[in-house]
Amino acid sequence: MCADIAHGHEEETGIPVRGCVAVERDRVYRRPRDFVAFQDALLMVGDGVFIEDTTLLDLVHNDGTICSYPVIAPADEAEVTNMRKRAARNAADRAKEGKTCGAPRRFGWLGASKDPYRVGNKHRNEEEWPHLTRMIKMRYAGRSWRSITGEVNRLRVTTARGGVWTEQSVKSIVTNPAWWGGRVYNGEVQIEAETGEPVIGEWDHVRDSDECTYEMWQQIMAGVRANRLHRGMTTGADVRSLPKEPRTRGYLFSGFLRCGRINDFDEVCYAKLNGNRSTGKNAKYGNYYRCGDPNCKGIGRRVAAVDAYLEGLALAYLDRRFAGTEVTVTPWRGKAKLARLRKQSDDMRESLASGDAPWGDAYDILTRLARNITTLEQEEADHLQAEARRNLIRGWIREKWESSELAERREILGHVFTAIVVLPVPAGVSDKAAFDPDLLTVQWRNP
Repeated sequence: MCADIAHGHEEETGIPVRGCVAVERDRVYRRPRDFVAFQDALLMVGDGVFIEDTTLLDLVHNDGTICSYPVIAPADEAEVTNMRKRAARNAADRAKEGKTCGAPRRFGWLGASKDPYRVGNKHRNEEEWPHLTRMIKMRYAGRSWRSITGEVNRLRVTTARGGVWTEQSVKSIVTNPAWWGGRVYNGEVQIEAETGEPVIGEWDHVRDSDECTYEMWQQIMAGVRANRLHRGMTTGADVRSLPKEPRTRGYLFSGFLRCGRINDFDEVCYAKLNGNRSTGKNAKYGNYYRCGDPNCKGIGRRVAAVDAYLEGLALAYLDRRFAGTEVTVTPWRGKAKLARLRKQSDDMRESLASGDAPWGDAYDILTRLARNITTLEQEEADHLQAEARRNLIRGWIREKWESSELAERREILGHVFTAIVVLPVPAGVSDKAAFDPDLLTVQWRNP
C-alpha cells in the first residue's frame, strides 16, 4: 500500500492512488515505524490524503491537525524498549515460579476457554494423554522418531491443531519437560536455587500411574544431545552463534521428486524425496534419493542415474521451447522519483555546505530524504531481482546451465517441472536392477 501511494498509482492496474481511507487508524499503522513509512509515502506522492472514518487528517503539512500518534521521539523509543524488558522479566519470573504461560495449546493439555473459564495448557486432556505417555515410553524403549511417528499416524491420532504428525512434532512434544512438570527458559530447565531441584509447574503433569518419570526424560535427552554431538550440531556455551545462512538443498532434484508408493493409509504417498549420502557397505552404490514419510515403507533411487536422465529431459525442453525467445524487462516505476529525491538531497547538502540553509531546518528534511531514498533503493533491488527470475529461461542457451550454480539450476528446474513421481519397482524386480526411466512420471509446468 505504501509503495503504491508513494508512486501515485497501483502497480498492476495503473489506477491513480493519492492516499488512504480507513475506519480506524490502527488498521493502517500501530507501531511508530509503520506510521513513519505511511507518512513518508504521503509526502512522496506530494499531497497524499488520509481519511479516518469521516475525518481528514493532515499528515503532510503537520499544521496542527496531524493525528496525535507518537512518531519516533526518543521518549517513545525508550518506552518501547522498556516494554520489551518488562515483558522479558515477566516471562522469566513466571518460569521461575512455575506458572503457566500463554501459548498455543499443547498436545495432551486442554486449551483456554471462556465458558467455562479455563487457563490454557494447565489441565490435561484425558483423550490425548494416553497417546502422549505412549510416545514417551516408546522413545525411552529405544524406538526411532520415525517409527513412533508412523505408529501414531496409523492410529489416526492428530496433533493439537488437527494435523498429521511429523518426526519433528513428535520429538518436540516428547522432549518438552512440561509433561513431567518442568519448564525451560532460555534453553535451560528452571532450577530451585535453594534445593537445586527442578521447578515443578502449576499445571497437570504425569502421575505415578502414568509410569513416566523425570529420569526417563533425562535419558531421552541424553540420547538427543549425543545425536546432536555426533552430527556436529552442538557448540560450547562460550561460543557465539553465527548468523544463519539461507538454507539450500544439496541435491539437484530434492523436493521435485515425489513418492508414488501406496502408504499405510492405502493412498499414494506423494511425499517429497530428499537426497541422502550413502555410507557403509552401500557407499559403492552412490548417494540416493529417498522418501522420508514415516507412514510409507519408503522408495529410493540413485542420485547419479536420476539426475542424468532428468537433466537431459529438462535441457531438451528448454532448448525446444525457450531457445531464441525474447527477453522482456519491465521498467521500474520509481526510477524518476528516486533520481529526483537524490538530487534534492544533494542540493540540500550543498546549501548546508555553503551556509545558505541552517542545520536545524535542514536536519529533518535530510533525514526524511535519506529514509525515502533507502526505501526506494530497496524497492528497485527487489524489482530487478524479480525481473531476473522472470527472465531466467528467456533467450535460453546451453551455456547458461553450464555456468550456473546448484541453487540457480534448481530455480531453472522450477520453471520446467511441477513434480516427478517416482513409482515403486515392480514385484519380482531387484532393488539393485538397472535404472528404469519408465518408473519416473514427469509433470511439466505450463510455459
